[in-house]
This record gives sequence, C-alpha cells and structure tokens, in this order.
Amino acid sequence: MNARSTIHSPRPATAGFSFVEVLVTAALVALVFGGLFAAVQAMISLINDSKAKAGAVALATERVEYIRSLAYDSVGTVSGVPAGTIPQNRSVTLNDLTYKERVLVEYVDDPADGEAGADSNGIVADYKRVKVEYSWPTRNGTSSIALTSNVVPPGVETTAGGGTLRVYVNDASVLPVSGASVRFVNTTGTSTIDTVRFTDPNGMAQLGGAPALSSYEIYVTLAGHSSDGTSIATGTLSSPAQPVVSVAEAAVTTQYFQIDRLSDLNIETVSSPTYGSFTDNFNTSGFIATSTDVVVSGSSVVLAGAPGSYAASGTVLATTTSPSPLDSWYSVDFTATSTASSSVTVQLYYVSGTTTALIPDIDLPGNSGGFTTSPIDITSLDTGVYSDVVLSATLASADPTETPELDDWTLTHIESQPTLSGIPLTVTGDKVLGTDSGGGDVYKTVYSDVTDGSGEWSLTDIEYDAYTIVVDDPGLDILEACPWTRVALQPNTTETITFTIGSIAGPRLLVGVTDASDTPVAGATVRLEVGGYDETQTTSLCGQTFFSGGGLTTATGTLTVSKSGYTSFVDTDVAVHASSTAQAQIN
Repeated sequence: MNARSTIHSPRPATAGFSFVEVLVTAALVALVFGGLFAAVQAMISLINDSKAKAGAVALATERVEYIRSLAYDSVGTVSGVPAGTIPQNRSVTLNDLTYKERVLVEYVDDPADGEAGADSNGIVADYKRVKVEYSWPTRNGTSSIALTSNVVPPGVETTAGGGTLRVYVNDASVLPVSGASVRFVNTTGTSTIDTVRFTDPNGMAQLGGAPALSSYEIYVTLAGHSSDGTSIATGTLSSPAQPVVSVAEAAVTTQYFQIDRLSDLNIETVSSPTYGSFTDNFNTSGFIATSTDVVVSGSSVVLAGAPGSYAASGTVLATTTSPSPLDSWYSVDFTATSTASSSVTVQLYYVSGTTTALIPDIDLPGNSGGFTTSPIDITSLDTGVYSDVVLSATLASADPTETPELDDWTLTHIESQPTLSGIPLTVTGDKVLGTDSGGGDVYKTVYSDVTDGSGEWSLTDIEYDAYTIVVDDPGLDILEACPWTRVALQPNTTETITFTIGSIAGPRLLVGVTDASDTPVAGATVRLEVGGYDETQTTSLCGQTFFSGGGLTTATGTLTVSKSGYTSFVDTDVAVHASSTAQAQIN
C-alpha cells in the first residue's frame, strides 16, 4: 500500500494599512494639497488684482483722454469749480467688476508768474488740473489708482476763474491737519457749487477759480475727528461766530478751522458713601505689630535713645487692617513733626501668605519711595487683590540730637456707596456757534440724558472742549463732583467724572480748592462764616467740601482756605444760596 501525503502551502496573508498609517497618510495629503490650494488661491487673487488694476488704468486713461479732448471752458465737474458736465462721482463696470470713479478738476495758481496777491497779472486761475481716481473692492479692503493731467487754456489767461477760497485746518495744538475733507457749497449762483478738496501736509485746501459770490458754506470733516465749519444765520442763530464767506474776483479769501481727535466722557452718579477707618493715636502700643529702633513716648512714635544718642533710623509697622464690608479703599492721613535733618516716611504693605509685602508702584504710585505728606490717595487699590493693608513708617534723623515724631495715622475705607440711576443731567460745551436774537450764546454741543441702571452715562466720540455738567432736578444736589463739575476734555482721551448726589434742604455751598495747575488740593482747611454760622471743614481727595444746615442762611459771607505750604485764600463776598458753588485757588 502506498501512503500519500498532502502538503498544504499556507496562503499568504493580505497586506493592509493600520489606522495610524491611514491618519499619517491623510495628514500628509492634507498638508500637501492644503499648501497647493493656498498657493493656487494666492495666485488667483494676484491675477484678479492685476486684472482689476489693469482695468482701472485703462478706464482712467480713457477718461483723462476724453476730458482732455473737451474745450477748455467745458473742463469742469457738476456742482464743482470750475463747473462743467463731468460727474464728480459715478460707478463704472468693466469685466463684471464695479469701479467707483471720482473726478477732481481744479484751477491752479502757477508760481511761475507769482501766487495769490503776488501774481504778476492778477490772474490766479492759470490753468486746470484734472485728477481721475478709480477704486475697487478687494479681499483686503479697497485699492485705487489715480491719474493726473494739466489742461491749459488755448490762448492767454482770463479772469473768468474768479477768486480763490483758501482754507487752513489745524488741530487743538494749532498744528496742520492733512487729509481733512473740506466741502465748499454755494447755491446763490446760476449753478450750484458742491465740491470737496482735501488738505495738504500744511493743512491747506484751496478752491481756485471760485466764482465771485457771497454765502460760501464750508464744512471740515475727518474720520475720527471733530468737525468745524461755517454757520448760516437762522432764527435761533442770528449772529454766527463763523458766518458764510464771500469771494471777490481775482482775490484770495482765507478761512481757518480747528478739528482734532474725538474723546469719551463717562459720568457716574452715586449716593453719599459710608466710611470706615482704623486710627491709632499711639496712646498705647496696642496697634503696633512690630517696631525697630523706635519707641512710643508721649502719644507719639519717636526714635529710640535720648538727645545726643537718638538712633539714625527706625521703623514701625501697624497691625493689619482687614475691614468688612469693604467697597473700596480711600485714604491714609497722618500727622508728623520733622526738622530739616529728620523725616517721617509712610508706606503701605499688604498680607502675602504669612508675611507682608510692599504694595508695588504700579498699583500705588510713589509707594516704593514713601510718602512724606498726607492725605495719600489709595482709591486705585483693587480690593480683590488688597483686602488687607498694613501701615508702615520709617523715622530717620541725620542729627543724633533730634528725632522726628509720628503723632497719629488713619486708614480710611468706604464700606458702601450705592449707585444712583435715572439722574437727569445736561452736559454743555464752552464752544459757541454764535448768539441768538437776544444776544445769548448758542452752544455748539449740548447733551441731555439720564444715568442708566448702573448709574452711568457714557458720551462716546465727542468733541474736545471744556464741558459743564449740571443736574436737571431742583430736588437734587451735587455734594461732590470728582473732578469738578467743569471738565476740560482733551483730544483723544477718556475722562470719568463721579457725582455724589443728595437732597439737601435750605442754602448750601459746594467749595472746590485747586492749586495753580488746577489740580485739586486735598486736606485743605476751609472755613465759612455767614452771620452766626461759623464752620470749618477739610477738603476731600477731590479737593472739595460741602456746607449746609447748622443755621446756614442765604446771605453773603467770608470763605477762608489754608493749608501748610500754600498761600491762603480769602473771599469776603462769597454768596450762599440754594445752589451756590465757590472755587478757591491756593499756590
């Protein structure tokens, strides 16, 4: 018997990709084709931009040649100077792309024969300049091209061009503003003039060859800036401060205007605050956490030692102040005595873990060097970061026979100060458009509104000016305005003013004290004497204090303001009534 054996060869396994390999391959494909797609997109965009620019150049060239083919007297724009039939603005479509066309035709006073009044023949409209601009939308905004050509008269110059209206535009610092739009309008002639010029780097825009007419209106604008211009006399504005202007034949009329960057004004209305404070008169050493080379003597902190052997310096650290409730920090006041060779310097620390750390200057400017006068304004401290504050003082003397003294210090905070909504306010700028028929000022800027649910009113993008703010409710009083009720708003700035509002019966007087630079003076002593009323108060951090009640009557009295290191102020004729205010300057 023959035995057969069958040998089976194993079938080879089918090869395949793992999931990771598939992911890697997909990523590589995406990377390669993504780059190719981006490159193709960029190429298409470049081709489209080049095609659009070529179309704009072709349109502009054709348009300039057409204008140059016109008779000299026909070269002008609708409502422009010189006047003609060419539209100042229109839309043109080429290759399914819409272009915006702008045509400017203006007279040129060539310097070759003298300019303006120095022109040798008295003709300032020597020839015309044509500028044709085409703009079109792109993926990144707008692109444009422009062509310029001069068109000269076929013969000698004539005075048909009229006069010249020249405008200079400056900013608040009397520096030239370039790129401002100056619109010239006149409806008194046989055809309406309504054309725009733009100021050059010298802030000058010129309408050459303007017909000799009266009542030219001028309007100056620039994106992000205030506006200025002439005003037409009306029933409410009988005497404009900047009236419409006239142009005489072969003469130059010059006008000046001012614009600048817009600003923001934020107004907050709050009720009277509830204050809390920590005070140490050093009757004991109970509120001193640590000290070095100082002692408490006679209710004052002094350097350790005796006359002739006083320590050169020493420090004292108060116990930690952790108020609750705490709405905001307010001020540090201290009383100290020093000489020419000694000093007392106060600094503020905060609790950091198990130790204390100096509050940095970025949060409390000047703290690293210390403060030698009070009050110290600490309203900028963030209560979320600085919920605990520690007072520290360094006493130093270069003379061992002398020691400075720290007599007391007070750390004040605000426990609560609710906001007030629905407070009616009017904001009026100083700039005037002119006067009404009765001679009263007509102000350029007046706003009226009420504070919102958060006790705020924000005026955005308003003109730089000095603004006066009043409460339009006779039952409410401004107990404090921080800063003063008059705000000098500078260009491109944001100012915030906080009004503390209350309701006070009877006569009252709000006093504001400033120095020569108009900076509020805190801690000044203010005494008011009216008949039998005699009261002395201290100005707040905003340099203000409010007198009312206590027998204060409607009358004339004496106001005396003083502070160490400043000259005194005395007004023997200060009026006190239902809404009186007074300002005092000490230097």
